[in-house]
Amino acid sequence: MKAVYKMADIMGLGLHSLFVHLARSALTALGIVFAVWSVIAMLAINEGFSRKAQETLRELGSDNIIIESRKPADTQAKATAQSHGALTYGLKHADVTRLRDNIPGVRQCVSVHRTLKYGYRPGRNLTVSVIATEPTYERVARTEIVAGRFLSAADVLRHKPYCVITQSLARRMFAYANPLGQAIRLANEPFIVVGVLARLPRALAGEGGDSGAHVIIPITTGKTRFGEYTVMFGTGGGTAEMVEVSQVILQMASERQVLHGAQIARNLLNRFHEDDDFDITVPLELIEQAEKQRALWNRMFLIIASVSLIVGGIGIMNIMLASVTERTREIGVRRALGAKRRDIITQFLVESITLTTVGGLVGIGVGMLVPKLVAGMLQIEADIAATMVLLPLGMAVAVGLVAGLYPALRAARLDPIVALRHE
Repeated sequence: MKAVYKMADIMGLGLHSLFVHLARSALTALGIVFAVWSVIAMLAINEGFSRKAQETLRELGSDNIIIESRKPADTQAKATAQSHGALTYGLKHADVTRLRDNIPGVRQCVSVHRTLKYGYRPGRNLTVSVIATEPTYERVARTEIVAGRFLSAADVLRHKPYCVITQSLARRMFAYANPLGQAIRLANEPFIVVGVLARLPRALAGEGGDSGAHVIIPITTGKTRFGEYTVMFGTGGGTAEMVEVSQVILQMASERQVLHGAQIARNLLNRFHEDDDFDITVPLELIEQAEKQRALWNRMFLIIASVSLIVGGIGIMNIMLASVTERTREIGVRRALGAKRRDIITQFLVESITLTTVGGLVGIGVGMLVPKLVAGMLQIEADIAATMVLLPLGMAVAVGLVAGLYPALRAARLDPIVALRHE
């Protein structure tokens, strides 16, 4: 019990010294405050960005391999365009067969043909991206139907003029009216809306058309109504392209087979394509890269925080050394009255650790507020985890311990007689 009272007295003396010089103590702790809140803010914002990026990638499916036709930029492609009257490039139907038959573990293989058409209904006219595909596209692309239904196998078999449109296109074409059962004309071909989906991931929707203006139709209907040519006319002329397959999505049986399947797909396509006219996107690879990048940035932010805390610790050490010089006579009196060296060390360590702890707690409060303000401006959701709060606080306390150790030892080693003579 006596030891407890003694420790309480020592801590009281240390805290009293800080309150006597309150302004100096606050300025000293300010460096710790800035270091702690900055690292919490940076980690939280980085975590929010990373999580948003990974959610976007997971929408593509971590078990998917996405192969996209890409327009080449070399002279051979231009020569092909001149000889056939249209630029011919990209994936072929034979490529789809090879991919489906030669890659082990393929659960679903979905072909997509995209083209740009003018979408029309009374009072509305805009360019839309027409996606001709199969019913399994709904599961592979992980689309969310908000009204009606998706395309069925019967629609594909019977070449039905049905379509599914995105929610944003439904608002633009039909305003507040119910689009289900109504007609929309694509290049003067009538299609009946049977379903509305929330949206398409950007990597699956492709380029072209207005933002979110996508129409999904049966692949057989697309071939009979529009063929495999895309011809668009504008004020400056027209363009003509011929692509058999715009996109192939391979859904693998498990994530373990994705990377191996992607390598086989690259080898197969490189063997039959002299032009660099395709891209392979593996969401699982991108997710792993995003995770590594997040960890790398977190380590960098911690290093920056460590430097900031060290600078703050140097400031605390400087103030504590000045305090030892100012309080030399006080130390001599305490030693003369029976205080031991460890008591002096404890008193000065209490002061330095209190400074960094209070600075760390204030920094945590500011650090939890700043990410929310920044996230509101950047329109992201900052993610503050418990480790982001506890780690900087622990680092701040450790810096206080180290920074106060040398001044405490120096104070404890003062000769009581010399200290009493000090003016």
